[in-house]
Amino acid sequence: MVSEDARYALAKKRWVDPFDYQERQGGKKIRTELTHAMASLFGIGERQANLLCEVVEKFNAASLIHDDIVDQSEVRRGAPSVWMAFGVGAALNCGMHGYVHGLQLLAKLERVDLLEVGLKSLEALHMGQYLDTQVSEGSALPTMEEYRFIAETNTGCFFVLILDFCQLLKPLSERLYVELKALMLELAVYYRYVNDYCDINHIPHFEKKGFAPDLDEGPKSFLMILADCPLIKKKRSDEQKQKIIVDFGRAGIFSQAKKVMDASYEKILQHLNLARDLSTDRNITPLSAFLCNIRFEQQIKDNYYEGLV
Repeated sequence: MVSEDARYALAKKRWVDPFDYQERQGGKKIRTELTHAMASLFGIGERQANLLCEVVEKFNAASLIHDDIVDQSEVRRGAPSVWMAFGVGAALNCGMHGYVHGLQLLAKLERVDLLEVGLKSLEALHMGQYLDTQVSEGSALPTMEEYRFIAETNTGCFFVLILDFCQLLKPLSERLYVELKALMLELAVYYRYVNDYCDINHIPHFEKKGFAPDLDEGPKSFLMILADCPLIKKKRSDEQKQKIIVDFGRAGIFSQAKKVMDASYEKILQHLNLARDLSTDRNITPLSAFLCNIRFEQQIKDNYYEGLV
């Protein structure tokens, strides 16, 4: 006779299996790299930094599983997305494992304030996802201010979580914290800009996510805002997508987008320089190196539009 504990363990394994599939696909581990850079700046020990990395990566993997369901994205990191591989119901439920496990890890530190920043991060994530979905499902373009707010909440929640976790463990001055938070929020916007651009006009990105997926997913890309072109959410053929890409390119949208992205990156560097001035006794070099490494610079061979014309 199978014991109750054994039944529970088997059920839990089945629940977690699709989540493990998502994690096995790997990724750039941007949030892990940022965590280690911030830990160096704050003087956080390796054990606590590694735990935070695990928490943030669990949260992020869960959010990606749910994002792919909402966006109907069939490919994630070059493999079938979880909902395609296991079904929508399994994906919805297994995605919750990442949130639950992340909070369980934070609870091991026996500090309510750290749990509170984790919960605050998840609240911001889901609020941003809700707003993002409303824009994607609608027929009207958001303003750039609305777009930025969604990026700051939906994408920035984990960047701010990393900062707040470090600040609670080893607080820095309020002025430095405020500057670093402004950097994290601008980084979120920049990260979103780059992802939007790559979703429409970057060949290596197509290999991981499929061909120009944002052109199926509704008016949420900042390129659509620049083009004043709200595309209703629906499946489009490759030929239809190619025409949109050519139209965007001829209208100078990709050039405009790069200027917006470059301006955002310059703001990040401004915040970094101010933070450096306020932290002369701190090791800010890893954060500087991280920001240098994440700067998007497209090679001509990777520019899909240039290859078409």
